[in-house]
Amino acid sequence: MRIITRHIAVSELASRDIARQAGLPVQKISDLLAGRLEHLNIDELHQLRSTLEAQTSFH
Repeated sequence: MRIITRHIAVSELASRDIARQAGLPVQKISDLLAGRLEHLNIDELHQLRSTLEAQTSFH
């Protein structure tokens, strides 16, 4: 979870862009950044991680 949060924080993309690419509501990203992990299920976390890894692999 911390790794995902750090990837979001240092990403060149805005939270809304990350959420859109992952197919998640922006509020889910905001919740994660605020430490409210319970608002996301495991599938959403996996999707978010995959999206962030794909984004960073291109740089």
